[in-house]
Amino acid sequence: MNQPTVESLFGANAGIVWKTLNQNGPSNLARLVKSTSLSREEVFGALGWLGREDKILVEQKGRAMVFSLRDEEVRLVVPEETAVEPALKRKSNRRKSKQPKKAKKGRSVKAPAKQTESPANQTDRMEEFLLH
Repeated sequence: MNQPTVESLFGANAGIVWKTLNQNGPSNLARLVKSTSLSREEVFGALGWLGREDKILVEQKGRAMVFSLRDEEVRLVVPEETAVEPALKRKSNRRKSKQPKKAKKGRSVKAPAKQTESPANQTDRMEEFLLH
């Protein structure tokens, strides 16, 4: 029963993201996912961990959020022998079946209802409405 702890999972991923930001500088989420080989969820967890420890800065640039290390963190150098290697993505042996795509139905537009009142009755009703 050698279950990994929450601290070991998130802490290890936080180390990977920290090292990537330290080596490559500011990055958006997509670049972090690609360069760390972690899933989006794992990168989000790692960023949360680093944010909680007040080690990162977040800047909005257009639609993207750019993450960078605080100035105090950038000066730290990680020796190569203690550097954390990117985690390998775990692939399940189970095949995922793809659902067939459903054809989109076009919206049907209904014609406006025909007026059954005579124009004289409509005028009378409008006058009645305006006067009351």
